[in-house]
Amino acid sequence: MNTLREYKNLKKILGTQIRSKNQCNRLFESDCEIVKVGPKNFITTSTDSIGEEITIGLYKEVETWAWMTVMSSVSDLCASGSKPLGLTISTQWAFETPETLQKLFFAGVKNACKKAKVPLLGGDSGYAKDHVMTSNILGHSTSMPLTRIGAQDGDYLVLANKKTVGVGPALAYRFLKQGKEELLPESIFRPTPSWELAQKIRPWATAAIDTSDGLAAGMYTLALLNDLGFEINWIEKLNHPQALNLCSAIKFSPIMLWLGDLGDLQTLFVIPKKNINKIPKNKITVLGQFKNKKINKGNYILNYKNQAVEFPMEKITNCPRDVDSYSALIKENNAFLAKFK
Repeated sequence: MNTLREYKNLKKILGTQIRSKNQCNRLFESDCEIVKVGPKNFITTSTDSIGEEITIGLYKEVETWAWMTVMSSVSDLCASGSKPLGLTISTQWAFETPETLQKLFFAGVKNACKKAKVPLLGGDSGYAKDHVMTSNILGHSTSMPLTRIGAQDGDYLVLANKKTVGVGPALAYRFLKQGKEELLPESIFRPTPSWELAQKIRPWATAAIDTSDGLAAGMYTLALLNDLGFEINWIEKLNHPQALNLCSAIKFSPIMLWLGDLGDLQTLFVIPKKNINKIPKNKITVLGQFKNKKINKGNYILNYKNQAVEFPMEKITNCPRDVDSYSALIKENNAFLAKFK
């Protein structure tokens, strides 16, 4: 994991903190923090913030601010396989933000909570230099929640079946290329992670991660934590049609939809071979399998139109997240991927 920039930075910043003896996960091992409070009683919680996306202008619509504030935490809960108790929200408004905008935000929160089937429990509000919206979700489980640990050689990488991959990355690419709004309206970026669907898949899974940092990044994190490689297959129909159209319009390889770090908040499960046929096919999409790195040629392989493409995962995940660095990386990756027709 020391090859992952975010993990190294967190370790450096956090230092040695007081740890609960009842916490079941360590740093970076799960999407939610997991605390055992009884023999068959686990509490899960996760905190996420939306701030820089608003400040730089990536999220322009107040409805998007609200939606992503709610769903980013719901997505983490889904990856734990636990059930929600509720959500709290802290809003830090830019100074002199009008009340009408604040009301519009909370109308969006209500819509998102209704869609997610998660109640709003309460929260806090204040003012700051820029908008920062933070959500915290609380969940529970009567068995040990899923973590990112538990994948083995031959296990399947499986996506909960919502065939809208690529909208998040496409929105980011449109923003970076300063493309026209009609190429990909922001209003279609409304991820809907389903904890109910996760509950149906959970009995057959050994690990999971959400795709908030992108599909490939999720697979890479699972691979690193479990000391594995992977081989996956390109599935064209898994991508949102408008995301594919955006790539065509701005001359980006469609593979970039799996490499972007603005994810679609879907749930990526690890399913052992013995369980794969126990899950209804309409609930999942099988992407590929984990491979033993010691015997597998290439560590992170995508089979794309009869060609094997090696994902440059370390370079992608360790790129600084300022606009200039990320734009340069995208340009380099797109030029490389353009060779695969």
